[in-house]
Amino acid sequence: MLCLTLLPAAAYAAGGTAVYVSSSGNDGTGDGSADKPFATLAKAVEAAEDGATIYVMSDLTMTDCARFYSKSLTITSGEGGPYTVTRDNSFTTQSDHARSWYNPAMIEVQTHTGGEGAGLTLTNIIFDDARKHEGTVFAQASSGKSEGDESNKIYVQDAIIASNATVPSTITLGEGAVLQNFGGMSAVRVTDQAKLVMKSGSVIKDASSITRSKGDAGSVGPAGAVWLQGGSFEMKAGAAIQNINGSAVYADGGSVSVGGTISGITDNTDMWQSRNGCAIHLRGENASAVLTSTAVVENIFGSDSMNSSAIYVTGADNHFLTEKGSTIRKLTQTIGVNCVSNKNTKLNGEITEVSGAIPLRLDTADVVLGKDGIIHKNELASHGAAYVHNSSNLTIYGKINDNHSSLYCRQRR
Repeated sequence: MLCLTLLPAAAYAAGGTAVYVSSSGNDGTGDGSADKPFATLAKAVEAAEDGATIYVMSDLTMTDCARFYSKSLTITSGEGGPYTVTRDNSFTTQSDHARSWYNPAMIEVQTHTGGEGAGLTLTNIIFDDARKHEGTVFAQASSGKSEGDESNKIYVQDAIIASNATVPSTITLGEGAVLQNFGGMSAVRVTDQAKLVMKSGSVIKDASSITRSKGDAGSVGPAGAVWLQGGSFEMKAGAAIQNINGSAVYADGGSVSVGGTISGITDNTDMWQSRNGCAIHLRGENASAVLTSTAVVENIFGSDSMNSSAIYVTGADNHFLTEKGSTIRKLTQTIGVNCVSNKNTKLNGEITEVSGAIPLRLDTADVVLGKDGIIHKNELASHGAAYVHNSSNLTIYGKINDNHSSLYCRQRR
């Protein structure tokens, strides 16, 4: 025990327990100890061993991606925090086998094919994209680029935090973790075997001044605060996605479970797939989303009462469910739930306080309003509480009441 207490601080850091980062540190002469911290997160995640905690001891400006493989790390603020980590005006491109040179996220959590999983946990710390981006085209970087092909440099970064893990891996936003003002395609992107978990006390948000644009020719537009492509997203009670310009959750495949609060969303026609899905946009194949009993979707502000949607569900094999206790409320010129070419939607929650739009819209869709589902207290547009269109089926076990009218059916089967 005497030998252990006499070990220098550098040995303690090298053991995988703690690594320190400060703007006053030095990547060249520092060793990651509290006395000799590194200067960048990129160096810290490279040096940290599996299971290490990285302590950020000051506000930082990042110019390089902190990318790591097949290990699990925690990043948190040290004494005096929470501290803010901000994307610099000029962020370094990097390369991988799939994309050649591209514009990266601030942090990338990756795995080796057939190897071990990876993990990242953030607590008590703020990551701010500051609405900055490299590249000019808002679209997904292309895979399969050969060495020397630099065309992916025109595409903006995919996220603040990203993972393309090929074995199960988890990004966890814990108490006090804040991701704000995403400048690229999203705040968090997860694909394949990657999972995002937002725990109570975590937040993804925009400053009130943020407005997103589509970008140069070839752009599809930003995706959303959370972007899934085959990955999964679990938002627990007490977590929040708030004050977002554009979409909150864009799920192109994968699974979504929302038990927290999505609020203060302003739709934006420059987002990917245009207006649809201000809070949740579910599309692709074999995608699913559920609003659990603690979920609240509220204060959504639309620009087109027939196209703006709090929840937009498309794809015959995709599944959407609201549980008893979930609430969709306080929507302005925004459809509550909009189902297009979808056969697997069941509503057991509440849709209320919709103004100037339809609470429930079906277009070539089959929807069940379950016994605990209720659509009530809405200031309705001309198409009623539920608009059943183009050979759609609405099965009602719950309640549609206290609205100006109940159903509007057009070409109903």
